[in-house]
Amino acid sequence: MRQGSEGYKITITGKPAVAILIAIAAIFIWQLAVTHGTVAPEVEERLREVLAAEYAGMVLPDIEAGIEQRDNAKVVEGFKRLKSVMENITFPSLKSRGGGDHFCVRAEILVDGGPPPKGKSTRYFQFSHSVLAGYVYSQEALALEYYLPFLD
Repeated sequence: MRQGSEGYKITITGKPAVAILIAIAAIFIWQLAVTHGTVAPEVEERLREVLAAEYAGMVLPDIEAGIEQRDNAKVVEGFKRLKSVMENITFPSLKSRGGGDHFCVRAEILVDGGPPPKGKSTRYFQFSHSVLAGYVYSQEALALEYYLPFLD
């Protein structure tokens, strides 16, 4: 290493340079191998159920207030809004990474064609799979856990 007026300069030549290039290529190939473009329909359905339950929590206070006030119009409107939110959760992009029984899913979420009422539009979720229970939602994950699945 030499220190010049513009900072440090690192020069690698010979066998170490080839080894570094091979390591970088292996990392990119490995990333391609653990990324799955499609997600099982069962995982998509579990994810839709988790999000519907989360979003329903935002609508229920309005329904409860309508019941307390004996305002049927408010109750009916609340149920229509609840049904709309629960039925119109879509995923423009749904991908998974990881392998075996534990994996992470990256979901781009739209509700009624727009951003979700709660949380970000792109979220990450951990799932596991067992023979008896099928696909099971574990918890929301960090983006880092999706992009570096070997951290498990």
